Parts: sequence; C-alpha cells; structure tokens
Amino acid sequence: MAGYLRITDKFTEKLMGKGFSVSLPLEEAAIVEKEANRLGLPAASIIRLMMRDGQQRRELERQVDDLKARMELLQVQFQGLQILLETIALEQANARGPQALENRKALIQEIRKRQGLVEG
Repeated sequence: MAGYLRITDKFTEKLMGKGFSVSLPLEEAAIVEKEANRLGLPAASIIRLMMRDGQQRRELERQVDDLKARMELLQVQFQGLQILLETIALEQANARGPQALENRKALIQEIRKRQGLVEG
C-alpha cells in the first residue's frame, strides 16, 4: 500500500509550486522521514535530492547510450576503412603480378588472424 508524503517546505513550494506532493511507498516514506530527522532537514530536501539524483542518473544513462551508439558507428566505419585498405592492397599487388598477390593475401590473412577476425 502506498503512503502519501506531502512536501511543504517553502523552498520546494517556490521551486515546484504550492502544494507539491509526492507519493511514496510507506516503507520508503518512513526511511525518508528517518533520514530527514537524522540530518535535521525537512523531508522535502531529501525528496529533492532523490529527484535530482534520479534525473542525473537518467542523464548519465542517456549519455552512456549515446556513447555506445557512437562507438558502434565508429567500429563500423573502421571496419569499412579496413576493407577498403585491404582492397587497395590487393589491387596493387595484383598489378605487380601473381606472386605479389599471394604474398599480399597472406599478409592480410595474418593481420586478420591477429585481430581475431579469422580463427586459425
């Protein structure tokens, strides 16, 4: 069953509007009240800190998601460049003759093997 904790300090009313309130589970409301009493602060201050913490956490999670997406894009771009360089190397080797082509293919195979792209 959810309890209803009403925030009434003046700062919160100015910040959030008169009569701002938050619904909390009874257990969580009791923890907030206990912590507020221990610190000598109004419960509203604790609630504000919790809300700010939640907003910061969501912002950090969004930033992490953005960075992951950017890393994936960079990885794909890097792989594309790698393929392009390999293609250029093969074309240059092919222009020099069959032995150079075989050497170049072996070199590319070794590079891929070291990068873990090909098992062997």
